[in-house]
Amino acid sequence: MLQEYKLSLKMPEAEEFIDLIFYRPVAFILVKTIYKLPVTPNQVSLLSMLIGLFAAWQFSVGTSDALILGGLLFLLSNILDCADGQLARLQKSGTLLGRVIDGVADYIVGVAIFVGIGFGITSSGNSLWLMVIFAGISSALHAMFFDYYQSEFISTVRGEKNFLDREKEQFSYEIKQMKEQRRDGLKIFLLSLYLRYLDFQRKSGTKSDGSRYNSEIYRKENSVMIRLWSFLGPTTNRTLLIGCAFIGRIDFYLWIILLAGNIWLIFSYLFQYRIHKKLEAA
Repeated sequence: MLQEYKLSLKMPEAEEFIDLIFYRPVAFILVKTIYKLPVTPNQVSLLSMLIGLFAAWQFSVGTSDALILGGLLFLLSNILDCADGQLARLQKSGTLLGRVIDGVADYIVGVAIFVGIGFGITSSGNSLWLMVIFAGISSALHAMFFDYYQSEFISTVRGEKNFLDREKEQFSYEIKQMKEQRRDGLKIFLLSLYLRYLDFQRKSGTKSDGSRYNSEIYRKENSVMIRLWSFLGPTTNRTLLIGCAFIGRIDFYLWIILLAGNIWLIFSYLFQYRIHKKLEAA
C-alpha cells in the first residue's frame, strides 16, 4: 500500500506540504476505492471542475453559511483534483489530452472562484473588484511559477531532458499526428493552447537549463528552494482561501495573496536566480 502511494506521487520533496499531509493521502484512499472501476482520470477532472464551480457559486452568495459550504465544496474539489493524477499514474492511463483537460479545468475553476468572490464581496456592501482582479492574476502567476520550478526540479533530479523541451516535443508530435489523420479539431486546439502556455512559462522563468547540471548538486542547492516555491503552489493557495471562508473573512485571503504572496514570489525569484548563477559558474 505504501509503495503504491509513493508511485502515485510526482516526487515527495517537490510536492506542496499540505498536499503531502492531507490532500494526497485522502485522494489516494479514494483512488484505491475506484481505480478498478470504469472511471477515467478525465471524468474525475470534470467532476472536480463541476464541484469547484458550485463552490464558486456559493462564494458569490456571500453569506456566512454560503462561505462555509463553498469552502467545504472547494475542499472536495481539491481532493478530486489530486485524485485524477494519482488515478492516471496507478492505472497507467494518463494521456497528453488528459493533462491539458486537468489544467484547463483548474483554470476554469480558478477564474470562477474569483468571480464568485467578487460578487460575494459586492453583495456584502464592499466594492473590491479591482482588488479581486489583481489577487486573481497574482494567484495565477504564483501557480505558474511553482509549476515551472517544480517541473524543472523533478526533471533535473531524475536526470531527464529539460521538462519544457520534453513537453513541447511530445505535444508538437501529437498535434502533427492528429492533423495528418484529420482527427478532432477541438483536441488539436486544446493541445495548441498548452504549447503556448509552455512558451509563456519559458519566457517567465530564470532562463536556466536544468539538463546541464549535475543532478545531485542541483538537488542539494535547490532542496530548500523548491520548498520555498511550494508555498506559492495552488493547493496552498486554495487551502488559505478555504480557511478564510470558514471564518467568513475572504478579504483576509485577498490581502495575503496581494501582499505576502507577491513579496514571497519576488523573494523566491531572486533567490532562485542567484542559485542558477552559482550553478552555471560551477
